[in-house]
Amino acid sequence: MDFADDLCLLSESHSNMQTKLDDLTNKAEKVELIINVKKMKALRINTNKTDPFTLGDKSIEDVDSLHTWAV
Repeated sequence: MDFADDLCLLSESHSNMQTKLDDLTNKAEKVELIINVKKMKALRINTNKTDPFTLGDKSIEDVDSLHTWAV
């Protein structure tokens, strides 16, 4: 695979989402998939939790809304 695009992870808790992100990091490394954290966004719904999500040692940007672009 040369590249992958548009992955959406859903979770009911911060810790569960971080576990999913850690699993994604580990699996991506095994197949030499490079994930561009600068393009990742975190959209939080119905929570006051503000601890950052991380992918490896980099924080994922929080946003208030998401936009999809069709080409």
